[in-house]
Amino acid sequence: MNDSYISILIDSMIEKSKALDEVIERDQEQTELIGAEKPDLDAIKNNFDSLGELAKKISKLDDGFEVIYEKVRDEILNNKNAHKDEIKRLKELVAEVTEKAIKIQTTEARNKLAVTEFFTRERRNLGTRRSAVKALNQYKHAMGKAEMQAQPYFLDKRH
Repeated sequence: MNDSYISILIDSMIEKSKALDEVIERDQEQTELIGAEKPDLDAIKNNFDSLGELAKKISKLDDGFEVIYEKVRDEILNNKNAHKDEIKRLKELVAEVTEKAIKIQTTEARNKLAVTEFFTRERRNLGTRRSAVKALNQYKHAMGKAEMQAQPYFLDKRH
């Protein structure tokens, strides 16, 4: 078997690990953005966009890993001793990537809850503002009618 395929698998796992490190950084940034007193919605959107790009990159890395692994799986399984060091390194990287993925899932679940709570609060505030605007408009409308009814009496006393 060509050892370059195993090297490609290892490189793929290293790249995935780096991408997951970036996701962890973006998730931490997201936590801070969401937790701010007045969250910057544009910054949150940009953060979501960058996380989406990283997710695409990770997906491509996973797809590439699967394609290469399918080509070399039998060789790796049948000749474990010949590739002992590479297999050990690959297992270490898979464990590292799995650990990071679990950390990301936990953080993203917490952030999702925080975002949901934020938007629920904002919707409630928006509803309160709409009620206040509606009450103000009703008041203005009622006062306008009262003013119209009172005007002839005050303006036209001579007739």
